[in-house]
Amino acid sequence: MHQFRKLLTHEQIFTIPNFMSLFRLVLVPFIIWTYWKDAYDIAAAMVLVSALTDIFDGMIARKFNMVSDLGKILDPISDKVTQAALMVCLASRYSFVWFVFALLAVKELTMFALGTIAIKRRNTVHSAKWYGKFCTAVLETCMFLLILFPGIPANVTVIMLLLCCAVMLFSFAMYFCFFVSQIRGEK
Repeated sequence: MHQFRKLLTHEQIFTIPNFMSLFRLVLVPFIIWTYWKDAYDIAAAMVLVSALTDIFDGMIARKFNMVSDLGKILDPISDKVTQAALMVCLASRYSFVWFVFALLAVKELTMFALGTIAIKRRNTVHSAKWYGKFCTAVLETCMFLLILFPGIPANVTVIMLLLCCAVMLFSFAMYFCFFVSQIRGEK
């Protein structure tokens, strides 16, 4: 309960990076709606705004000392909700995306469980690692391109989705090792 109260202080909640992460969450239904209305260019533009906001919230947090435990939790949640929504949209056109979505779900549920155990054991929330940021960049770039250019040839689409799977598996393995070491109490 103490960790939860620590997240709800004024300094933890009211930061520009946290508002940027919330903005990305609010943007998700609009991305979905424009995609389903076949306004792919507008949906892609919103995905780009979301990705840029994701980049800048971290930069602002570090530069202006606005890093917060709440932000360390809210930012990846915004990433995963956006990625899941984009995959559900794209699955209507590319059935292989359901496999990518299933991999994302397994990865994130496992990381959530291990991360929760690590937080309880170490009483600290860790920032995203470079391999998580790299995974997010690859996933969102590929999905952005698939939305913006709906006529991409099937073989290119499969290669892009396989790239997403490979990067997710790499990130999964790296985070798994990191969280296991944290749970064991290793540095």
